[in-house]
Amino acid sequence: MNEHKELVLEVKDLSISFDLPNGQEAKVVEDISFSVYKGETLALVGESGSGKSITSLAVMRLLPIPPGRIASGTIRLNGHDLLQMKLKEMSSIRGNEISMIFQEPMTSLDPVFKVSSQLIEGIRRHQKVSKKEAFEIALGMLKEVGIASAEKVMHEYPHQLSGGMRQRVMIAMAMANNPKLLIADEPTTALDVTVQAQILRLMLKMKEEHGSAILFITHDMGVVAETADRVMVMYAGQIVEEAPVKTLFTEPKHPYTIALLKTIPSLDENVRRLPSIPGTVPSASQLPNGCRFAARCEHAMPICSEKQPDMMEFAHRQQVRCHLYTEKGVSANVEAEHFA
Repeated sequence: MNEHKELVLEVKDLSISFDLPNGQEAKVVEDISFSVYKGETLALVGESGSGKSITSLAVMRLLPIPPGRIASGTIRLNGHDLLQMKLKEMSSIRGNEISMIFQEPMTSLDPVFKVSSQLIEGIRRHQKVSKKEAFEIALGMLKEVGIASAEKVMHEYPHQLSGGMRQRVMIAMAMANNPKLLIADEPTTALDVTVQAQILRLMLKMKEEHGSAILFITHDMGVVAETADRVMVMYAGQIVEEAPVKTLFTEPKHPYTIALLKTIPSLDENVRRLPSIPGTVPSASQLPNGCRFAARCEHAMPICSEKQPDMMEFAHRQQVRCHLYTEKGVSANVEAEHFA
């Protein structure tokens, strides 16, 4: 049970808004709460526009302010509230206790500096070592992430490397100081399947060896099945379901989760076209009054357009935000097969 594990990250009632040029407010994240424990991989899943990446930027204190702003909530890393820290203090934690792997490494690696310079800078910033010692640490990290020609790569520029190699360099950079929390934002999206599998195995290996906690952001449910211990499903800025990975895949309860799982291709079925979810995620500046998934849900009831559902708790630490499981809905015991 999680209560016996070491709590690394705790996010409580976090709301994030963006002020638009026309004077409107876009509520991109609303009242989300979650925790990540030592040695655990928590997957945050959902379509583009759900608020996943904005959440990760808020945790890293990299949210563009303005126009963005944290309207409410707390973000605690090892018990310390990151939102109350001064920028200088936060910069000493970022890259040391908490690191992030971005979706596209070319936007994170500086094109005018060699790989060695960028790795060494990050290491020396947080560790009291000489330049030579930092070089050896960096070299060892590149070897650890599976780069056979590590010495050669150390002296190359980012543009001279393949996408998979750049992503490995990013992982080496993120893990060089053994962070307590690693945030991975779609780290394998642009990679081919073979390299993707290698990167995922590498992240899990490093988690086991260093005991890091991982917040894994993705829209790929297949990747979630391979890597996650727990899963949070995010839709239009809200958490709509949370459960251990096995429970989520065998007993999904929210119609959005069920729809996402139906889009996963199966080796047992020969289908010409995979199912898709009709419609799009609502704009953060024009959110509906009721359930945010109601317009796309085939099980929507009148109450779904009138009132936001509350989060309900089920067995196996599963939580769901849906009127189908309230006393005003169909039944508190509705199971996933009813949606099939």
